[in-house]
Amino acid sequence: MTNDDLIRRNFRSVCEAGDMQAYDELYKSLYSRLIHFSAAVVGSFHLAEEIVSDVFIMVWQKRSQLISVENPVVYLYICTRNLSYNTLQQQRKHQYASLENLDMDAIAISPDQEHNMISAEVAQKIEAAIRSLPARCQLIFRLIKQDGLKYKEVGELLEISPKTVDAQLTIAVKKVAAAIRLDMSAELAQSYLLRQ
Repeated sequence: MTNDDLIRRNFRSVCEAGDMQAYDELYKSLYSRLIHFSAAVVGSFHLAEEIVSDVFIMVWQKRSQLISVENPVVYLYICTRNLSYNTLQQQRKHQYASLENLDMDAIAISPDQEHNMISAEVAQKIEAAIRSLPARCQLIFRLIKQDGLKYKEVGELLEISPKTVDAQLTIAVKKVAAAIRLDMSAELAQSYLLRQ
């Protein structure tokens, strides 16, 4: 069973049966990812923690109304995005929240080293290459390559077409590959960049 399947099962158990253990598992599986995403929008991990906690409280309170949600991961990202934007706009009444103003330090998560595929030095070079991307391109890269969302899901979340997601990801992969190609074998670079 994939992580997304497990999330769907837990979400369904929460909505249909009010299963508190499934709720805890759902929370544990998405909390960190959603905090990084929210922190990128609002620029504060403390505020992001509050926002994500509010999202999960809302899920519990409205669980019986959420039975028809088909993709809980995208639903929770969208709830987090909306609440993050609302919070940011309340704090900065006259500033417009956009993807171009994201705090990329907040969304940065080191590349996946748990499979011991890459050294710490190469991971730092990959992270530097990712950070050099424009904000929107970087966010799309991270949502797909690090959070495991699909093109369509990222398109829904960012309110852009899957073709735009694909174009931005292609740009990101080319730039990251060019930046790191000198530091690792082509096979290892491709393995990291093409993994989904």
